Amino acid sequence: MAKMKDPPLFLLGALAIFLLPAVSCSCPSTPSVSSLSPSSATAGGAGFVLTVNGDSFNSNSVVVWNGTSITTSFVSGHQLAASIPGTDIATPDTAVVFVYNPASGNQTVATGTVEATDNNGCGAAGSNSESFTIRP
Repeated sequence: MAKMKDPPLFLLGALAIFLLPAVSCSCPSTPSVSSLSPSSATAGGAGFVLTVNGDSFNSNSVVVWNGTSITTSFVSGHQLAASIPGTDIATPDTAVVFVYNPASGNQTVATGTVEATDNNGCGAAGSNSESFTIRP
């Protein structure tokens, strides 16, 4: 039986270059928040849908309310809708709202920041924060 020769190294290099685009990934863009609608609510009121306006949102974007991820619906690259339960506006306060675009891997949301561990070298991208007033 004849012994098979190892392939020339330049063939392996060419194969790696050919396959590289198929296995590469991109990092999430950094979102920004320009406004909230409504921008305030009366304490003790019913839950509502918060419209978050800004830029660089995607279908995986998440609205964060006082450090808690909120059920978020993607409307467009410039708008998200988040369901705020009545329990989150039960007492007068100021809520901090921001958006993050997750990367792959495990993610933990903390008040005002995003910490992420991922496998592709990309971190989650977090936006600036906006204040939401809960009036007496």
